[in-house]
Amino acid sequence: MEAVQEQENSYRVLVAEDSPTQRQIIMSVLHGEGYEVILACDGIEAVTQAFSETPDLIVLDIEMPRMNGYQVCRLLKDDRRTAHIPVVMLTSRNQETDKFWGLKTGADRYVTKDFKLTGLASSIGELLAHQDTSVLDRPSLTDAQGTKQEDTDVLTRVNELLDRKLYEATIINEISKLNTLSEDCAVTVSSALTVISKVTDCYVASVLLIAERELIMHIQNPVGNEYFESSRAQAFAAAHEYLHPGSTLNQVRVRMDADPVFLEDDNVKFNTFSSSLSIPLKARGETIAVLTLNSPKQDAFNEDIRQVLQIVEYPVSVVVDNARLHEGTKRLAITDGLTRLYNHRHFYELLEQEFQRTRRFKTQLSMVMIDIDFFKQINDTYGHQVGDDILMEMSVVIRKQVRDVDILARYGGEEFAILLPQTGLQQARAVAERIRLAVETNEFKIPDGVIRMTISLGITSYPECRIDNQTELVQTADAAMYEAKKAGKNRVEVGGLNDTGKTVRAN
Repeated sequence: MEAVQEQENSYRVLVAEDSPTQRQIIMSVLHGEGYEVILACDGIEAVTQAFSETPDLIVLDIEMPRMNGYQVCRLLKDDRRTAHIPVVMLTSRNQETDKFWGLKTGADRYVTKDFKLTGLASSIGELLAHQDTSVLDRPSLTDAQGTKQEDTDVLTRVNELLDRKLYEATIINEISKLNTLSEDCAVTVSSALTVISKVTDCYVASVLLIAERELIMHIQNPVGNEYFESSRAQAFAAAHEYLHPGSTLNQVRVRMDADPVFLEDDNVKFNTFSSSLSIPLKARGETIAVLTLNSPKQDAFNEDIRQVLQIVEYPVSVVVDNARLHEGTKRLAITDGLTRLYNHRHFYELLEQEFQRTRRFKTQLSMVMIDIDFFKQINDTYGHQVGDDILMEMSVVIRKQVRDVDILARYGGEEFAILLPQTGLQQARAVAERIRLAVETNEFKIPDGVIRMTISLGITSYPECRIDNQTELVQTADAAMYEAKKAGKNRVEVGGLNDTGKTVRAN
């Protein structure tokens, strides 16, 4: 190890080269440019010199004993004290794969050796010209000597780096594997949040999907209801600038994976959080979601945690984007493009499942068929665009009157169908009347004001009515709906009754 100071210059360059001949050539080139040169004979010495001498630039030969140039570069670029120092990789290799790997390790330039080292001086000059630091900012020799003892055990530092890189790679792998975990977007995203929570000491983690206006929350540790509500509000606030103008917290659907006991105040220690961190997740140049983490601990998201999050930000973005795209594709296949309700085909798939479940567990299943009265006149008078707008608003009005477990579909044209699991005829009639009244009192918007609409409804129920299979359930409800239209519209009719007007229970 030696330092050569033949002439004064504001820049000091560390050269790591194991060949004495090459060292001499490099020194001549750099001295000719007026640089002060510090020499190292191998990779271990190069790292030690970098920490103790704090050079302005480092030239690394790739093929060196004990530690090659790639390893030295990665180690120095990974340490915040030396990460800012430009590195030029110098090698006799001329393969594109070598250049690719050299730059991936963090090198700023890659120069191929030739007889006169063409390009070395110009590369160094360009890099130093863009440096923000100068000789006035360089730590004094006393400062450097103060940390020299700490940094001499290079092999220990290498092992620490390898251990950290293995840790980071393991986290990335755990998150990346989630791409094939489930077809359910919420399950996939929640699983990613579980991994993140475990490595960040986070109590509540959430992802708010921008386009879907859906907040997926993971509760890692028991928290109180006040903590949960504050976390929900914080997640919305962090994503507010990316949401559609005028969006409110109440418009965001919440999906939570925690056991309700986690939100019971008697079972928790914390009811407020002290640290919070939000990261926009991007795909194809736009923000698709916002990741928000919080913890009751002060300064929970320190520099080490932030570095981990920087590393997982991209794989998490990929997982979230793939999950929402898959969910969107699946949704397109089963929903009506206009009303976002289930389509005709998927309705029949769910009908078969529900009918078989009803038979197996000997419960009840009711169905409601709905037709909009005088809808053709709307299209003829105002045009199909207004007709489409009314269909969309109608779907919203009907949806508000049914439960989450009920199955609502656009059956076709201006007709809607509803399956009511575990619901008898009397309850179904009450639901149908509630829907009829909600539609009748709603003001539907048209270009020159508002209009009133009415609907005709037909209902039936299994096993109370004369129903033997799912096909008859649909046919009976449909026939009852047409009876309602014949009887004057804006009314509810029951199908499947016997001649006395009483329901007939199937055998």
